[in-house]
Amino acid sequence: MRTVVNLKVGDEVSYGINADCYYDGKITRITKRFIFTDSGKKYTRKVDRNGKVSYRQVGCSYVYLIAGRHEYRDPHF
Repeated sequence: MRTVVNLKVGDEVSYGINADCYYDGKITRITKRFIFTDSGKKYTRKVDRNGKVSYRQVGCSYVYLIAGRHEYRDPHF
C-alpha cells in the first residue's frame, strides 16, 4: 500500500478494509488533522513511529484511506 501524502482538495480517494478497496469519492476539505470526502466520511491523520503518515476513518481504525480510484475485492472470499 502506498503512503498517503500530498493530497489536495478535489483528488479522488478510496478506502481499504483488509484486502478490499472501495471508491469513496473526492476530497472536499482538508484540515491539519482531518480529511473530509464528498461521501460524508471523515479520516484522521496518523503518524507511525517510523514517520509514515496514513489516514484512518474516524471510528473505524481498520479502514484506511488510499489515494486514487480503486475498486476491487479479495478473490478468496
